[in-house]
Amino acid sequence: MITVEVRVRGSVDPETELRSLLRWLTADEEVGPAVHGTLAASAPARPDHMGTLLDLISLAVGGGLSAAQLALAIDQWRTQRRGSPRVTLRRGDTEIEVDGRDERILRTVAELLESEEPADDGGAA
Repeated sequence: MITVEVRVRGSVDPETELRSLLRWLTADEEVGPAVHGTLAASAPARPDHMGTLLDLISLAVGGGLSAAQLALAIDQWRTQRRGSPRVTLRRGDTEIEVDGRDERILRTVAELLESEEPADDGGAA
């Protein structure tokens, strides 16, 4: 399994959008069995705030999932949301915006999922 960070941008309430996307992915018959996601924070809570801002999904992706399936599921979710929020995937130094209609993006997602090590020489994704 590999770990990919998933972020939603262009939304007033990214945490709600992330929760919606995570439910969508796990409910998908093809994608759901191959992924396990948890909401996470990219930074520790600030002292002047109550709680932590959950701004990403840490998505563990199994080997049986194709890049096309994941990108298509994310793009289908995007088209169902008001304003079609932007979704980015990050592993190591590689970050891409997912648009299931773009074949180049599908190839990049495939490379992201198939690579053994993150692009930053072993740093955690």
